[in-house]
Amino acid sequence: MTDPMIRLDGATKTFPGTSTPAVDALSLEVPTGEIVVFVGPSGCGKTTTLKMINRIIEPTGGTITVDGVDVRDREPHLLRRDIGYVIQQIGLFPHRTIAQNVATVPRLLGWDEDRTRARVDELLVTMGLDEELGARYPAELSGGQRQRVGVARALAADPPVLLMDEPFGAVDPIVRGRLQVELLDLQARLRKTIVFVTHDIDEAIHLGDRIAILNVGGHLEQYAPPEDILREPATPFVEEFLGPERGLKRLALRTVADLGELGLGNCVQADASVEEAAQVAAEHQERWIGILDGDRLRGWAWVSDLDGARRAGDVETSLFRVALSAEDTLRAALDGLVRSRTGVAVVLGPDQRYDGMITLARLNQAMVS
Repeated sequence: MTDPMIRLDGATKTFPGTSTPAVDALSLEVPTGEIVVFVGPSGCGKTTTLKMINRIIEPTGGTITVDGVDVRDREPHLLRRDIGYVIQQIGLFPHRTIAQNVATVPRLLGWDEDRTRARVDELLVTMGLDEELGARYPAELSGGQRQRVGVARALAADPPVLLMDEPFGAVDPIVRGRLQVELLDLQARLRKTIVFVTHDIDEAIHLGDRIAILNVGGHLEQYAPPEDILREPATPFVEEFLGPERGLKRLALRTVADLGELGLGNCVQADASVEEAAQVAAEHQERWIGILDGDRLRGWAWVSDLDGARRAGDVETSLFRVALSAEDTLRAALDGLVRSRTGVAVVLGPDQRYDGMITLARLNQAMVS
């Protein structure tokens, strides 16, 4: 196991004029290349803890190390050049172009113009921004575009650590969802060590490899992967903070591929006899039957419509309302189940090959195992 990129050992912050610490002896390790999300109610010290890592806020006790070095052993301005930082308000310089904003840290580090320009162009592409946006100013961009620029600026000098303080909180839910997906895609390519602060437990579950749930005063209630927290909350506080529908939240963490082999399900080949089709449907306690042409799914038909036909494939079929892929979440599968007339969700491979059916019983089996 590699050493953690960030280690907090009894990290404490007491602000002047107060007797109660904002963060009280917080200890945890952030593994290299993972996204760790700090989440909790207002006053739990999550942003204070984040800012202690890059010394925007000075700790008053304990130690914090980044890549094995105590943060207090480095000059704050040099430490911050090696740690990307993204905030909700983004903080772009309004009088500078997008390209100039992204180039801020490389220029502070003394990069030459060719290297800086190449890095800016690379990051605009990486963040899905048109190259021509580099000449515009922040006020000319949408909120989602400005947020992408903020991330690009934080990554400009290729820091190993990225701190993100509620970075998507100021955009609408649709854009926020897209930015979350883009962050996960980016992380899959770059494998940065990311500490992400949010007040939204659903965002934490979606993004985090691990979640630190904090209580008022920076007290750590639970620190674990999202699946473990949802399956077994460590304290009543965690259980209450997670809220209802923990089962649905767990479904969003797992994919159809996690179910393994699905089997043929309530289906027969088109050349099957009517009697065989009726028998298969009866075994599945259904009034309909799926019809296959080899490894392709033609659709489904009511068993009663088979009367008078010679083969199952002789009758007209209806398309299944929802077709899933292996990458879809089990929550999407459940949504497909409840919207389907047949009470199942079918799974198709990338070449539209039939891979099987998901039933409510199969979902339940997966969640209790």
